Amino acid sequence: MIDLYYLSGSPYAWRVLLALEHKKLQYKRIDLSFENGDFKSESYLALNPRGKVPVLVDEGVTLYESPAILEYLEDKYRDSGNNLLPKEVGERAISRRIINEIDVYLDPASRRLLMATFFTPKEKWNEEKISKAVESLIRELKYFDDYFERSVANGTLSSVEFSMFPIIALVLRLEKLKSDLGFSQEMSHALRQWLSALEGLKLFQTTRPPHWK
Repeated sequence: MIDLYYLSGSPYAWRVLLALEHKKLQYKRIDLSFENGDFKSESYLALNPRGKVPVLVDEGVTLYESPAILEYLEDKYRDSGNNLLPKEVGERAISRRIINEIDVYLDPASRRLLMATFFTPKEKWNEEKISKAVESLIRELKYFDDYFERSVANGTLSSVEFSMFPIIALVLRLEKLKSDLGFSQEMSHALRQWLSALEGLKLFQTTRPPHWK
């Protein structure tokens, strides 16, 4: 049985949860809590000395960092469920490149917005800083428009979608906290279509963090 150490709402943990479901693998989800001090416990730090999620434990293999976990699941369980990456070598390399772009460029842009809003007391919000963070994120997302269009046209569902979707979903959730954030209004047509296609799939509905009501 695979153990997944999970934090509800973490886009990185959600990424792995989506992959496990897509691969139709049996797993046990172990929910962690900041409030209970789970991330600082000796037992958890023995699994991941950085004290972050996700962590996957499978038959003596312990892995953290979600991109490595998805690669592991694809390689070890190649014949189970659905593929996480294309079979053709060139397409596979392009998918890996896009995932790297998500982690290196898009994710930091989204975290700047999160830090300026979700992790800052409302009375200390800096509207100019927030506006610039939204602009930066929208600008970064435009680099992916070609992929969004191909994904919708081909019905693609892979590690790229699982890496991207949780980040966008978390940013959209911010609009419940700050209704004038303006992010959804600035999304490109390609992104809107891609997001709409995925939101309608059962996989994304059933794995959505339960506290995101």
